[in-house]
Amino acid sequence: MRQLEAPPADLAPFDTLCGAATGPIGIAVSGGGDSLALLHLANDWARDRGRQLAAFTFDHGLRPESRSEAQGVADACARLGVDHAILDWATPEGRQAPARRARHAALAEAIRARGGAMLLMGHTADDQAETFLMRARRGSTWYGLAAMQAQALSPVWPEGHGVRIGRPLLSARRADLRALLRARGVHWVDDPSNQNPAFERVRVRRLLDASPRLAARVRHCLEGVTQVRAIEDGLTGKWLRTRVRMDADGRIEADIAGLEPECVARRAGLLIQVAAGRDARPRWDKLQLIAHRLCADRAFAGATLGGSRIKRRGKTVVFTAEYESDPLAGKRLDALRNLLSGKP
Repeated sequence: MRQLEAPPADLAPFDTLCGAATGPIGIAVSGGGDSLALLHLANDWARDRGRQLAAFTFDHGLRPESRSEAQGVADACARLGVDHAILDWATPEGRQAPARRARHAALAEAIRARGGAMLLMGHTADDQAETFLMRARRGSTWYGLAAMQAQALSPVWPEGHGVRIGRPLLSARRADLRALLRARGVHWVDDPSNQNPAFERVRVRRLLDASPRLAARVRHCLEGVTQVRAIEDGLTGKWLRTRVRMDADGRIEADIAGLEPECVARRAGLLIQVAAGRDARPRWDKLQLIAHRLCADRAFAGATLGGSRIKRRGKTVVFTAEYESDPLAGKRLDALRNLLSGKP
């Protein structure tokens, strides 16, 4: 991969994502090849730019080896002169969803406690292709097929408030990152779960590894949907700035005049999250049903969805919390406006 051979190209994604970020730049490092490559490249960038890094390893405590692996990351960071902390999970359990949420919450709180607002993760082009196929199998829309974005808000709430996720390696191939580590004499840990076919991602990874032509077609499709999604996100950011307002009580009013139902469904999902203070949007099929009702030329008696109450006056849709209002809702809405408008 050319960019790993040419330092200026290596540093460009870090400049784009982190150049305007305040405080130290956080890095999630598990000890695997991708995250260790991220650590080394981020350290190259930080030394060149005079920036401070703060690396974190989340110890799930689900495998006997996890503590020694976390300590191995701490040792690797010490050799590079990078500040590092091991984050523990107080109530570990084996399911993936709670583990993912606990990890993101701990990472977000850790970087915010150090005065930072950007947390880097080592997702690669291979992860993108795998995510594309997994979402395609589940019937995702074109918007979801764009997979992971280079920049996103922390996926947990309220723990993640004020924190963005940055993915500077989305154009990098896994094999090239490992070649970089070998050239530097760096050893990494392979999580046994990455070889367990019980996990869908492992099966998809093996499929792509066995079919280079399929992998190339997936990457080509990803380029197209990613470009279209960038356009849609920009339009959504403008809409949030110009046609959505929130009052002091957390009541959100959104003008949907001229929008198609698919667009209303996607944008309403964001505002439901904000009003309700939830981690995730409601299911797409439920958002579609609400959107068609909101866009129809007939009476709308109101509805509840995803912890939010939804009403309509003409072409204005009103979102409020079904239960208790989120005191951070205004900050979350502003964060979405800035992210989708391309602002720091």
